[in-house]
Amino acid sequence: MTQTSRRSTMVDVAREAGVSLKTVSRVLNEEIYVREETRLAVLEAAEKLNYKLNQAARTLRAGSAQIVALLVNNPSPSYLENVHLGALKQCHDLSMQLVVDECPDGIEGVKRILKNLTPVGLIITPPLCDDPEVIALLESQHVSYVLIAPNDPHAVRLSVNIDDVAAAREITEYLLNLGHRRIGYIRGHPDHGASGKRYQGYCEALAKFGLEPDEDLIRQGFFDYSTGLQCAESLLDMEKPPTAIFASNDDMAAATIAAAYRRHIDVPGQLSIVGFDDTSIAAIISPQLTTVRQPISELAARAVSLLSDNSSRRLSGDKSEDIVFLDHSVIERDSAAAPPAQ
Repeated sequence: MTQTSRRSTMVDVAREAGVSLKTVSRVLNEEIYVREETRLAVLEAAEKLNYKLNQAARTLRAGSAQIVALLVNNPSPSYLENVHLGALKQCHDLSMQLVVDECPDGIEGVKRILKNLTPVGLIITPPLCDDPEVIALLESQHVSYVLIAPNDPHAVRLSVNIDDVAAAREITEYLLNLGHRRIGYIRGHPDHGASGKRYQGYCEALAKFGLEPDEDLIRQGFFDYSTGLQCAESLLDMEKPPTAIFASNDDMAAATIAAAYRRHIDVPGQLSIVGFDDTSIAAIISPQLTTVRQPISELAARAVSLLSDNSSRRLSGDKSEDIVFLDHSVIERDSAAAPPAQ
């Protein structure tokens, strides 16, 4: 039964139509790259839920709304869903409009946004946030922006972050305290600043226990399921495989669980697996994933708030910095245990 006790949101429309938030946003903004059957499904869902889609679109076209542009280029669907939802909810609370754009072409995508819209500011996610051409363009055009998890948070005025080094160190120490010493590691996309920081945390934890990183136990992934699967299979097919694997995001950790399942390896009885992010996949796979909780939605929401606050401060000539760090935590579930007795 459709609820009528509260105002419907884009999230409700997306669920009703069976599409992503990004697709609803594209229909709302009357973008051309949407299949007709998908567009109709979204419009029917909006009508059914009495969502004021057309009015919102007119507001955007008239330029009377404060528009926030969220720029993404990330291979993890779970990450994108969380960052989108956090930004969307905060924009709704602040009576702002959110436009989401994938920018596989980097700076050209940013130029396209600035040509077609006049946003109050941009929220830029990895790896775009570390593209010097993108930053130089925004600075030259005096466009407000907030970076999510840049490699160097203090190189810009506005950023939201977690301490990736500390988080990776803590979850590696968690495995070490369980008794593991052969800990495989699946690195993230080399273009993402967080990848190097998480590897640093892994190495620091090993050093604390008097261990050196073993290159035979390290594989290069790209923060997506398919490369996570390839890396996990390579580690598990070793003559002497690791007793634990730390995959540096949840998508790759879920792929590692799948690789173990295919080889009839019990998790966590024979192999412990941990991830990073605590996205939705961590709680729905079996066994449920022990992981680092990175507050992705909260990071995106805080970025929207920073843009809103910065817009007001700029009118008074205030150019102070806001470098925000949010807390992380290790979430213990069912995928890690002491190593099997030798």
